[in-house]
Amino acid sequence: MTTVSSTTSTTSTTSASTGYSALSSTSSGTGIDYSLLIEAKVQARLVRADRVDSKITANEAKISAYTEMQTLLQTVNTSLDGLRNRSVSTGASTNLFAQRAAYVSNDDVFTATVADGTETGTYSVVVQQLATKHKIGSDTVGSKTDALGQSGSFTLQAADGTAVSIAMDADDSLTDLRDAINAQKSASGVTASIVQVSDSSYQLILTGNNTGQTIAMTDDGGGVLSGLGLTDSSGSVKNELVAVRNAIVEVDGVTISRNSNTIADAIEGVTLNLYTARPDTALTMEVSTDLASIKTAISGFVDAYNAFRDFVVQQQAVNSDGTKSDSATLFADSLLRQITQSVNSALNTTITNSDGSVLSLSTLGISFDSTNNLVLDEDTLNSALTDNIDGLQKLLGLNMTSSSSQMSLLRYDTKATALSFTLDIDMGTDGSISSTSVNGDSSLFTVKGTRLVGNEGTAYAGIVLVYTGGSGSVSVDFSQGLADRLYGAIDDVAATYDSDLSTAIDDLETNDNQLQTRSDEIRTKAETYRTTLTAYYARLEAAAEQAALLLKQLTYKSSSDDDS
Repeated sequence: MTTVSSTTSTTSTTSASTGYSALSSTSSGTGIDYSLLIEAKVQARLVRADRVDSKITANEAKISAYTEMQTLLQTVNTSLDGLRNRSVSTGASTNLFAQRAAYVSNDDVFTATVADGTETGTYSVVVQQLATKHKIGSDTVGSKTDALGQSGSFTLQAADGTAVSIAMDADDSLTDLRDAINAQKSASGVTASIVQVSDSSYQLILTGNNTGQTIAMTDDGGGVLSGLGLTDSSGSVKNELVAVRNAIVEVDGVTISRNSNTIADAIEGVTLNLYTARPDTALTMEVSTDLASIKTAISGFVDAYNAFRDFVVQQQAVNSDGTKSDSATLFADSLLRQITQSVNSALNTTITNSDGSVLSLSTLGISFDSTNNLVLDEDTLNSALTDNIDGLQKLLGLNMTSSSSQMSLLRYDTKATALSFTLDIDMGTDGSISSTSVNGDSSLFTVKGTRLVGNEGTAYAGIVLVYTGGSGSVSVDFSQGLADRLYGAIDDVAATYDSDLSTAIDDLETNDNQLQTRSDEIRTKAETYRTTLTAYYARLEAAAEQAALLLKQLTYKSSSDDDS
């Protein structure tokens, strides 16, 4: 009996401590598979977490699609930016209509660079003479490394440099002298070099660093300059290899002389780069809008828009049975539909000229194909660029017209659209602007010197005008072209910050964080529930085993009593 009692105690302890692993059908003393019961109950609770995880996965797919669409639309806006006819102060990073290019009939003679906004026009240019660098040579010597036997010093400088002192010892060679001069070349404006004239003949060459600058030398004692053959007995240059000369250019019959072959002040906004003198040849230089850059931008816009359009089509794809395709993450998405409508509306912008003619995408040679992608006809675009650049500027960009030539635009809000108004301007006795009003309302603009600043909260917010005229009424008209309007529409929905897409993405990410927290909590509670059930069934198993042992004990005792 004592032995049986001891066995019962040991078995009970073992069953309770084995936990979950002892509750399978193969280990259970009762033959009941408690592990299946536990797993079924836990999985029933995890179903809720799986549903939450499915929502997170769907949100992640939507975030990815929204982010891709945002990137594609921003690429469209990058292509449009320079076509909007805005300056940096009016909201653009560049203005292609203000960029200029110079076309020269022979660019072997000279080329030209032109500043943005330079007046267009045609010029006749004759390059009469190039500017030269002054070159002076010494007498030749038999070796560049042997001592020259010259002792003393001399002062050296070009006209645009600073006088420097060059000292020589008797054992200095031609190479030593060259190095001493070049050690101070940035200050003196003179560079030294050595030319090997023959197998046993070397010559020191002094060259002005810049064109049109005469080299001056003064012996400070010891007769070094004359000893080297740089000057003669009278102190004058002995071996002038290239005389210093200025460049001479004739522009529209006016002769101009400069000490450089780069001339930036002859024609306002134009820098001439001279290469070859052609004294008897008049070349034509045309300064005009940089048409190549505009064409490249328009072509880039077509490509960028079509990439966005391909994305939209992908999001509308259906299977053969009419169900949405797996790739159509944004199928029937309201934000995608809103954005597409906004873009299409801006694309259909037209501008009507005073003669009644209409400017539109077709003016650029752009049309829609059967899939609503854009198609560019380069011949039509080329003709429009060469024959109607002003019309293209009006069609695409922001344009301000004013009844006064003394009214100019300094700034214009990026999102502002078409606007027309008449400013009544009053001048004070001191000649400055005292007040302005529109339709009798003087609260719309603030006067700051010659600047008229549109006040916040009004239709004129973001506008800054400059006026240098007198009292009177000035009509101002702003028209927003296709590129400018489309840029604004896209910026509203796809800008990195404070746009429809950025807000939607932020909301989805916030929702995902909340859902993830919820999923984690459900799974944590489910695992806690698993632990609780495991302990509970382990106790049941232990109790069952103990009852079985007790039954065996009673059966054994009954059998023993019968035997006695």
